[in-house]
Amino acid sequence: MLRIVKNNLLCWILLLGTFSWSWGEEPTHVRLAFSQASFPDVALQDVRTALAIWGAEVTRNIKGVDKLSTEIYPTLDGLVAAIRNGSIDLAILPSVDYFKVERQLDMELGFITDQGLSGNQRYLVVTQASLAGVPLQELRGRRFSYMNRDQLGLLYFNGLLLKGGQPEMDRFFSSTEALAKGSQVLNSLYFGKADICLVTEDSYRTTVAMNPQIAKKVRILFTSPDLHIGLAVYRKGYPGYLRRRIEAAVNNLRNYPRGAQILSLFQTTHIRPATEADLASTRKIYKEYRQMKGRLL
Repeated sequence: MLRIVKNNLLCWILLLGTFSWSWGEEPTHVRLAFSQASFPDVALQDVRTALAIWGAEVTRNIKGVDKLSTEIYPTLDGLVAAIRNGSIDLAILPSVDYFKVERQLDMELGFITDQGLSGNQRYLVVTQASLAGVPLQELRGRRFSYMNRDQLGLLYFNGLLLKGGQPEMDRFFSSTEALAKGSQVLNSLYFGKADICLVTEDSYRTTVAMNPQIAKKVRILFTSPDLHIGLAVYRKGYPGYLRRRIEAAVNNLRNYPRGAQILSLFQTTHIRPATEADLASTRKIYKEYRQMKGRLL
């Protein structure tokens, strides 16, 4: 998980650096904000140091960018306040957090990735092979493991429980354990420390490829639709000419060596402006969960 989060952060950094190459002679100040929830398992001091070094390199070596400032907001409220007062240009945050605050702010969609570490992801609910075919409600009182602070995955899974007329995971299982990596989550099932777990499809495939015996001892019970983990959004009123320059850089990523290298490094086939259609399935499970949760309160 730590490696994925670090790579996710690096992907956004490299991407913004790529934008800078497409900008012309006019000096530009880019103000970039991260939600701390975008990298929960990385030491903040390490993140700040990396951003400071990269920002200095951009302003020293890339024509057209006279200043790059970055800020990490520990709370969603702090990020919302910064967007409201116009102190940031681009914000990178989890899609679930975006849904929580979009009615408070007139934000505009920025960027999204189709595949790879920051893009579409499917979640798998996996059980011991001996429990294959057992209805979800009959797994009550079992042991559950999942990836630490995976709010989108847990929202999906708790939604499944509520749809089935069951309580959420903390009251449904006898024990729950949050682990740092998807491989650790799946191995907890393999070694008998858990009866059911929640992992991403990417984590499942990678872990099974390393140990094919796992596939013989576990079974996939549910598979989520494609869900987007995070996105970047513009503050309202961000200048159209800067957006066009950024969009041009995004669309040209595959056409020159640096952009192609970034796409290859992060197993991403395309980085592009986000649309509402991209968020449809993620928004659907978010709204369904909120509606079911509301009926219980």
